Amino acid sequence: MKKMLLASLFISTASIVAAQADNMPAPVIGIVEQATLDKSAAFQDIIKQVDQKRAEVQKEMASYEKELKDKDKQLKENPKKLSEKELAEQRQAFEKRVQAAQEKLEIRRAQMELGVEDAKKKVFEAFLKAAEEVMKEANANVILYKETVVTANNSFDLTPKVLDKLNKNLPKVKVSFKSEEEVKKQLMQQLPQAQR
Repeated sequence: MKKMLLASLFISTASIVAAQADNMPAPVIGIVEQATLDKSAAFQDIIKQVDQKRAEVQKEMASYEKELKDKDKQLKENPKKLSEKELAEQRQAFEKRVQAAQEKLEIRRAQMELGVEDAKKKVFEAFLKAAEEVMKEANANVILYKETVVTANNSFDLTPKVLDKLNKNLPKVKVSFKSEEEVKKQLMQQLPQAQR
């Protein structure tokens, strides 16, 4: 009796799945390279902005480095001219300045990372929209990454059309670098409770 119930349940389930499959459209597939994002004008613009910001940060850090090297040299040359108390105070002030420079560098790195992350999200969203538009224009109902397909006829490759549409829809993206205070606040939120 149980076997008959299981068999009828299996047949019912199979017929429901088959009926649903009959209602589904035949797949019309397009493929797109994942590298389309990297090749886009907006992504190239992001790289340019980040390179500019990196150069600014390197210049800023070079000035800190020069200042700290000069101060360290001065402390090494003047130990006999200063009392132990004065030397200890200057050494402590120097260590605080080193720590401040390291914190500043971490904030600058975080500013760049957060800015790039936000800008990349905008490019990815525009990429998805462009891919969807091209998919409709090509009467396709599925788009796969080319890298996941073993082999396909070149006529399935929609990469040039998606890249063209992406570049038209989003030629540039402004990378917004958050203020130091915003970054500090965000970094503090990311710290585990125990470290606060």
